[in-house]
This record gives sequence, C-alpha cells and structure tokens, in this order.
Amino acid sequence: MPQTVTQHTSSISAQEPPKYKQYATGWGFRLGLLAAFVSILIWASWLVSMRAGMTNTLTAFDLGILRFSPPALLLLPFLWRARAQVKTVSPILLLGIVCGAGLPFFYLSATGLKYAPASHAGLLILGAFPFFVTLLAVLFYQEKVSRERKIGLSLVSVGVLVLFSLSLLTAPENTWKGDLLLLAASFFWAVYTVSLRIAGLPPLVSTALMGLVSLIALVFLWASGLASSGLADASWDMLAGQILVQSLLVGLMTGFSYGYAIQKLGAENMAAIGAFTPVLAALIAIPVLGEHLEGYSIAGLIFVSVGVVIASGIFKKR
Repeated sequence: MPQTVTQHTSSISAQEPPKYKQYATGWGFRLGLLAAFVSILIWASWLVSMRAGMTNTLTAFDLGILRFSPPALLLLPFLWRARAQVKTVSPILLLGIVCGAGLPFFYLSATGLKYAPASHAGLLILGAFPFFVTLLAVLFYQEKVSRERKIGLSLVSVGVLVLFSLSLLTAPENTWKGDLLLLAASFFWAVYTVSLRIAGLPPLVSTALMGLVSLIALVFLWASGLASSGLADASWDMLAGQILVQSLLVGLMTGFSYGYAIQKLGAENMAAIGAFTPVLAALIAIPVLGEHLEGYSIAGLIFVSVGVVIASGIFKKR
C-alpha cells in the first residue's frame, strides 16, 4: 500500500508543470497586473525621455551611464548575497538577461530613437515584442498558444505592419533605419523576458546583474575612446528629467515591478500587456516632444490596443 501511494505521488509530481509555467491566481494575479501597468507607464516615459535626450546634446553613452549606474551600485548587495543562486542558472539564460535588457538593447533603442519618433519606438519595440516572446516560448519551451492569444497577436501584427509599411512611404528620410534598429531592440527585449522567466532569479538580483555588466562595458568603451559624452553641454533641466526617468524609474523601479509581473503573470502575458506602451508613449510625446500622430499611426495604435486586450487574458477567469 505505501508503495502504491508513493507511485501515485510520484505520478502527480511528474505531471506538475515546471515553476516557470505556473501563474499566480487571485490577489497574486491582481498584484501582477498592477506591477505590469506601473512598468508600462514607466516604459512610455522612458521612450519619450530617450527621444528627447538623443535629439539634444546627450549621447547614448550618457544615457547609458544614467540608466545602469544606480542598479549596478545600489543593488550590488542583493547580487552578492544571491551569488550562489546565480551560479546555478544556465550561462545562456544569464547572457539573455544581460544582453536582452543591457547595453546591446540600450544602444539599439537609443540609436533607433535618434532617427525614429517615440510613437514608432513604442509600436515597434513593444508592439512587435509579444510575437518574439511567443515565438521563443513555442520554439524552445513548447508553450501552447491559446486561441485568444492568436487572435490578439494577429491584430497587434496588423497594427505594427500598418505603421511600418506606411512610414516607409511617408516618413522622413532615415526613419526606416531607426525602425529596423527598434525592431532589433524588440527581439533583444523578448530574449530578456523569456530568459528572466526561466531563470527564476529575484527581480532585484537580475536587475543588479544586468546593471553591473552593462556599467563595466560602458567604462571599457569610455576608456577605449569608443564612446563620447555630451553631459557638459546639457542643461540642468534636461539632466534632472533624465536622472528621474533613467536612473530612478527605469534603473531601479522597473527592475522590481517588471520582474514581479513576469513571475506572477508569465512572460507571454506580460508581453501582451506591455504592448499598451505605444499608446501611452504616443500620447505623452504629443505635449512633451511636439510630435503629431498621423492617420496610419492612429490606426496602428487602435489595432495594437484591441489586440493587447484580447491576447493578455485580463478578462479570463482566474
């Protein structure tokens, strides 16, 4: 009889999905949603501040220093205490975390925003991002895609294609270069999201790791003469705004909120909800940067917004 019970227990354990495929319910799910929406509000502000910085005196190096210094220095104790746990994570996943949200992603985004407006960045980085996340999850982790997600992501794809194709015909010269760089950044962010979900590291630990490696790389670029700075020519108002967004909100706050949301909601749900960012970024850019929404941009935003609501599973019973 004990043997039968043991076999039954083993059978149940064998059928239990891995931790990264388990999602929160009840209040855990609601708190995950709250963390997700805090994250996308900060992301939208980040896109606008990046566009403002790259079209003024600041360089990508300057913005990178502001972005990665706070998590690298202030969160280092969390990384040190969790060093044993970090060593158990696959090097591939650690590389995905460091590169996906670190310096490669940052430089692709910053350079892309030098050529393309913030509204394009929102749609292309975080509008295309759910597709890359779903593709990676299906190819490498055999995730199943629900009917609702397929419909929602199809609508999001229409919105992205409308923006990308029509901007090639009507946007200023070199905008397409920025759009391609932003799409590449979207793929890197998807790699980060999936890697973070599978690795299971605490949010502050993964943020510290990514910040530390990125800061070391920035110092190396500076010492090698491969990076330039425009901080000396920047106004105090510009620096204050960038410090608030890059250092405090993005550098520290989203490190926790985004990681928490992924743990509670899963990478694919977070990817779908994150596609709300284009709408917020476009609306913020109108008064702050003086950008104007063209008809095709509005159409793209509508498709993306509706697609996100369907794909995110927000209204599914939990």
